Amino acid sequence: MKILVKIILLLFILAAPAQAVEVLVLPVDLTNTKENYYSFDEVSEIVSNDIIKEFNRSNGKVTSPQLPEIRVKINNNSALKQDIENSLNLYKNKNSIDYESFKKVCQNFSCNKILLVSASAVNNKNSIKRSIWEVLEISTAFDVSYPFRLETSVVLIDTENDIVMWSNNYSLKLSNNNNTFSAKNYAQANAELEKIKLYSKTAVAPSASQNIILRFYPKSIRPIQQEIKETTGGALRFDKNIPEKPKLRPREDFYGDTLFGI
Repeated sequence: MKILVKIILLLFILAAPAQAVEVLVLPVDLTNTKENYYSFDEVSEIVSNDIIKEFNRSNGKVTSPQLPEIRVKINNNSALKQDIENSLNLYKNKNSIDYESFKKVCQNFSCNKILLVSASAVNNKNSIKRSIWEVLEISTAFDVSYPFRLETSVVLIDTENDIVMWSNNYSLKLSNNNNTFSAKNYAQANAELEKIKLYSKTAVAPSASQNIILRFYPKSIRPIQQEIKETTGGALRFDKNIPEKPKLRPREDFYGDTLFGI
């Protein structure tokens, strides 16, 4: 009888679902006031929302609080809001991670994993990083006709061990075949917004979420058979610092590694 009980208990343990991993997704523009002319979300927030949706569709493997829920919590805690603002600004402006500060943030959300999401528009002529909507407004005023690239960076950090668990960079050229890029009215700007949403929903979010789930559940991911010609920082690695962005050959559209599929 005792043996039977042990066998049943063992089967129950093996059949029980693994505890979900909680990942706090933080776009670098989380605490910024929306001041762009069109009142559209910043790209980092668009991408973050799509990644959160992918996590919460992972059959309980990875969960993540929604951005409105995060905002409510930090707006009711001035010290927490200041910690997040300082940490995100340091990462956004200097590409540096303040692990101690992020550790305090995680304590308020009962987790130890944070996903940092940033995005900027860069012109190959001067490499100056700008907000995508700042570029749109510049193009409206001065009829800018040279292409920008939308660079999106995603970094998963472990605040318990102070390491970067995974990171990747994604890129998309922002112009048409004639190298024109302008949005002189709301309709044109909204058309650009739809392109960005598609880029986030179909390229960045699926790739990032699948690679992150792989870190926690390697046996639940089936590799996609494809030839990888370039590395983009998405290789399996653990490091304290953010890996340097690779020097890639200019391409029409590059979405980063999509190495794994569920």
